Amino acid sequence: MNRMIYVKTTETCQLNCKHCFTNGINGAKIYFNPHKTADWVKRLHTEAYKPNDTMHFEFHGGEPFLAPISHMRKFYEETKDLWPNSSYGITSNFVLKITDEHMDFIKGPLGNRVGTSWDPKIRFENEKQEKLWENNVRFLLDQGVTVKLFISITKDTVNIEPIELLKWVKELGVQEMALERLTGNGNALLHPEIFPTNLEQDAWFLKMHEQIIEYDTRHWFDNEFMETIYNKFETGFLKGGTFCRDCEEKLYTINADGTLSGCPNAAPEEQFGHIDDDIKSLINSPRRIKNIACERSRDPRCYECPVFMYCGGDCHQLAWQGDICGAPKSLMKLLKVEKHGNNGWYNKTKYCR
Repeated sequence: MNRMIYVKTTETCQLNCKHCFTNGINGAKIYFNPHKTADWVKRLHTEAYKPNDTMHFEFHGGEPFLAPISHMRKFYEETKDLWPNSSYGITSNFVLKITDEHMDFIKGPLGNRVGTSWDPKIRFENEKQEKLWENNVRFLLDQGVTVKLFISITKDTVNIEPIELLKWVKELGVQEMALERLTGNGNALLHPEIFPTNLEQDAWFLKMHEQIIEYDTRHWFDNEFMETIYNKFETGFLKGGTFCRDCEEKLYTINADGTLSGCPNAAPEEQFGHIDDDIKSLINSPRRIKNIACERSRDPRCYECPVFMYCGGDCHQLAWQGDICGAPKSLMKLLKVEKHGNNGWYNKTKYCR
């Protein structure tokens, strides 16, 4: 199984994004304990390791680089040899001064790749912050770092013509882009006005697909969300990305105060234990089992959907709006017709070069 542990180095941030599932600048100003956190991971390995398991550790927050890099390096040193196939990553807002210490950590334990986020209108307080972020991203790219850009689907995002967004990402030069739909957690709970309707979101994804075809963009960079959809119809892999429906089984989020959660989006509100607790009691925690059961169950309307076999119910954190789910249903309906109608749906390898 491909397992994942989010390690929240802090609960606070120097930004206060309206859509963030954490609490921004209002999050607790604390740092994680690298030794105690690593000890919990070691106990989890002893109790639950299975041959062929892989493990990815993602330093998260708040803003993870607010914590001392020495703390993250200590955690890395204590855990790097537990799984034969393990990797480490970080998702930073990069509204900060990048030092030699940052670069040593990025090029070493992080495997020369990072994640960062950009969102229209709701992320940066001023042009100075946004320019600092952009300069840092371009610097990292110049240093040979692989950068994955996360963009949240807000009302402002769906008001951007998809091809204009794709052209901007191409010009920025990042190698990967991940489109993320909003969930009702953290700061986002306080700002319902930033959420697009599910219908608006659905129409935007369909238009993005149409413009991907029209402008032949699939080779520009890895458009992760769209490629996850395409893979359902091209390769038959149905459980990629947020469509896996087993996140609560294969991942943990370790909050900076040592409490434990499943999905990081819900981590500020829903915990089922603490790193001081016995591993078996955590794995079998009633709250954790309840989360797993909720994720495995589907809304009964899903079973009547013509693309359920491809969608699988999508992410269980996404809210329905009346009878409209949060999945890119119109796009999947189109791809289903094209695939089974043999109307020229193409193979990705033809366009990637």
